[in-house]
Amino acid sequence: MRGLLLSIAIAALLVLAGCRVEKTGENSYQVDVPTETAKDAARAAGEEAQATGEGVRDRTLEAGKDLKEGAQEAGEAVKEGARTAVEKTGTALEEAGKKLQETAKPQP
Repeated sequence: MRGLLLSIAIAALLVLAGCRVEKTGENSYQVDVPTETAKDAARAAGEEAQATGEGVRDRTLEAGKDLKEGAQEAGEAVKEGARTAVEKTGTALEEAGKKLQETAKPQP
């Protein structure tokens, strides 16, 4: 983001540096438009700013995808942990039930 702002600022300065303002009367000024070199430099700075913006957008999209994948992996881990806990609880209950049945059997 900082690179984009810097590129825009440089482009603006190049355009302003290429202009020449001259006072021709009490309330009138003559502005000479930028030279071709200044125009080309401004165009190049604009293209660089656009490329920087596209790079930022691409990195942001990739970071979003990484976050989504991480959240999905975390969700899967939680599901796996819950499944394991339920299985262990079921096994413990089954064992407790068997012990209870053995102790509840009538003695001959």
